Amino acid sequence: MGKTKYIMSNGIAFSEEKDLKKLRKYAAKGWIVKHFKRMGYELEKGVAEDTIFSLDIRPLAENELEEYIEMFELSGWEYVCSSYYGAHLFKAKPGTKPIYTDKETKQEKIKILRQPVMSAVVISMAMLIVSYLVHSVSSGVLSTIFSIVFLFSLVITIPMLMTLIATYYHSFRTK
Repeated sequence: MGKTKYIMSNGIAFSEEKDLKKLRKYAAKGWIVKHFKRMGYELEKGVAEDTIFSLDIRPLAENELEEYIEMFELSGWEYVCSSYYGAHLFKAKPGTKPIYTDKETKQEKIKILRQPVMSAVVISMAMLIVSYLVHSVSSGVLSTIFSIVFLFSLVITIPMLMTLIATYYHSFRTK
C-alpha cells in the first residue's frame, strides 16, 4: 500500500464544488482520493492525473450499487467510493458531460441531502427543548444532568441547523 494522507472536507452541504476542485488539484499532484473518511477524504500517493470529480447523493440498497455504478460508467464516469450516508464519488476526464446538467436533478440531489439533516435537526431540537424544560422545573442532581444534556444538545443542534440552512440556500441558488 502506498503513502496516504487525510484532507478535511469543507462540508458537502456548504461547498461541494470547492471540495471537488480541491480533489482535482490533489489528483494533479498524484494524490488520488480512495475513501471518504469522517469529515474528509483519504488520499493515496499515485500517478498524477488530470481528472474532474462529481458527487451524487442517493441512498442505495447493496444490490442496487452495481447497476448504479454501471449507469455512470456508460456516461464516462469512473466510480471512486461511497459513504455510509449515500454519497457516491465519481471521476472522469475533463470535458466529460456533467452528472447534473439541469436544475431539476440538482434540486433532487439537494432534497436527498436535506432529508437526514432535517431528521437530525428535529431530534436535536426536541432534545434541546425537553432538556431545558426538565432542567427548569427540577433541582439538584437532576437539574445538573439536564443542564449537561441541554449543552450537549446545543452543541449538536447548531451545526445541524447551519447545515440545514445551507441546503436551503443551495436549493434557492439553483432555482
